[in-house]
Amino acid sequence: MPWLLLPLTLVFSFSPGNTASQDSSNPLTVNGVLGESVTLSLKLPVHQDIQSITWLHNGKSINFILPKAAPDLRISVTDPKRKDRLQLMENYSLQLSNLATADAGLYCAQITTQTSTEFSYYTLQVFRRLRNLQIANHTWLSEIGTCEIHLTCSVENSNDTFLRWQVVGNTSINEANLTISWDPRNSSEQKFTCIAENTVSNISFSVSTQSLCEGVLNMKNHPDTKWIIIVVVVTLICIVITVGLLVWRKKDCLWRTGIFHFSTPQTQSPAETIRNLDYVSISPGNTVYACVTHPNRQTNIPTPVKSSDFSTIYSTVHQYKESKPISSRTTALDNVI
Repeated sequence: MPWLLLPLTLVFSFSPGNTASQDSSNPLTVNGVLGESVTLSLKLPVHQDIQSITWLHNGKSINFILPKAAPDLRISVTDPKRKDRLQLMENYSLQLSNLATADAGLYCAQITTQTSTEFSYYTLQVFRRLRNLQIANHTWLSEIGTCEIHLTCSVENSNDTFLRWQVVGNTSINEANLTISWDPRNSSEQKFTCIAENTVSNISFSVSTQSLCEGVLNMKNHPDTKWIIIVVVVTLICIVITVGLLVWRKKDCLWRTGIFHFSTPQTQSPAETIRNLDYVSISPGNTVYACVTHPNRQTNIPTPVKSSDFSTIYSTVHQYKESKPISSRTTALDNVI
């Protein structure tokens, strides 16, 4: 089996006087993208009879090649987990597809010839493409009327990611957070751009002071909704109280100066009754309607007289259907003896 030749080849290649090693402390850096493919390019020795090539990952063999063997025995994948993801390209360069984070690390191509052994070292880094760049902002209006803005830039999968802000005049601020003060009365609209970068990708997103400050500036120009509600409620309460007072005073006035319905008292003479009334309305029957305009007027109590000093007078009262004023408040008694 070809893989049995690998230990013998390694022993032979490390024999004293037969090794021409590349410095492993200075490997070639190769950057790959998660889920994509990467190729580790191999440069073969010129005019050398190559016996074997071995690819190793972190010191472990993953592929063994015998260039002079039969086609079906020429290539052996010694890491079964990567069998479907390893492919040899031109000059036996190694291509890895569908990269995973576990594929990162130190790779070595060991080239064995009849007279020497050469090594090519690679450091593979696997990065994620940046996506979902987001900017969070906190904006408020200062006491002097300027718009204060605090911006925070973030990105998904931020490992090994460099965040910076590009501000007015192409000035770069190498921080994820940015605080600015913008005066709309003296400054024109300004634009701020957050840039996220890593080795394999970069994305950016821009915001403007006008859009960020629009909300707080509108709040300054328009009263708060809660104050509008309070004013409306207080106004309605005042209207209700005022209307209530007017209705109450009207009822009280009607009670004091209104029209009363009563029957003619039996203990008061017609003349005394009429004296206390400014206006009398007599309807058919015994019911009398009157408007009392002098409720506090004192009634003169007549002086008692002897029965022998007067004569009894009988009078007939005619009742009218329509109201008419009384021309005189008192009734003269004639023919007093």
